[in-house]
Amino acid sequence: MVDHATVVYPSGVKAVEGLSMCVRHGEIFGLLGLNGAGKTSAIKMLATLLRPTAGRVRILGLDTMERPAEIKRRIGVVPQENNLDTYLDVRQNLAFHCRYAGLAKKDYTPRVEEWLALLGLEGKATESVLRLSGGTKRKAMLAKAFLTEPELLILDEPTAGLDPDVRALLWDKVGEFRRNGGTVFLSTHYLEEAERLCDRIGILHGGRLVAEGTVADLARWAGRDASERGGVEAAFRRAVGGCS
Repeated sequence: MVDHATVVYPSGVKAVEGLSMCVRHGEIFGLLGLNGAGKTSAIKMLATLLRPTAGRVRILGLDTMERPAEIKRRIGVVPQENNLDTYLDVRQNLAFHCRYAGLAKKDYTPRVEEWLALLGLEGKATESVLRLSGGTKRKAMLAKAFLTEPELLILDEPTAGLDPDVRALLWDKVGEFRRNGGTVFLSTHYLEEAERLCDRIGILHGGRLVAEGTVADLARWAGRDASERGGVEAAFRRAVGGCS
């Protein structure tokens, strides 16, 4: 998926350096790292929002430099920053995204209403995005990512600002999505979530991938029993050199 990708911003800051990783079909892959480790830059590359300075990124077999529009129609993304159109209300945002993905109105209309109800957004459906709270925007972004039934979900700190009940609902939906054959790429600060949810995990530090493997692999690498809880946290602390 990612082959020796490097991101250098115009300021000269190197956010990602020589990043290589492959996310397997049907798995949940977690990316961990301290603030400033390069996680968001890596996710922006996967979502075709950022061009690598060097290297290649392929999503669903397509090169992100050559076919970004097709990739965008086949993935669902929850970035850290707001990706809703501020000139539209919530329902219009969701409908517009479905049309962009190529869905017919008769197919997407019931899906939009289902997700509005699921996330308790019916009362906000005609509200301008500019007037929404941060948590409500986050809910709308989650609905936007899921409702087109994408092949790949890219989630950057998806539970930030969410109430516990919505967080639990999100993970239920992620599990259902994976069981139906979907693939998930997840960035999170919650190490216990990564340990519980992810099939494999990569740890990014200073723009480089410094550790990668299953939860059991990382636990053993950190000197812990593979069946013992907390192995991911131990591996994370070893990988970042105690900086956490």
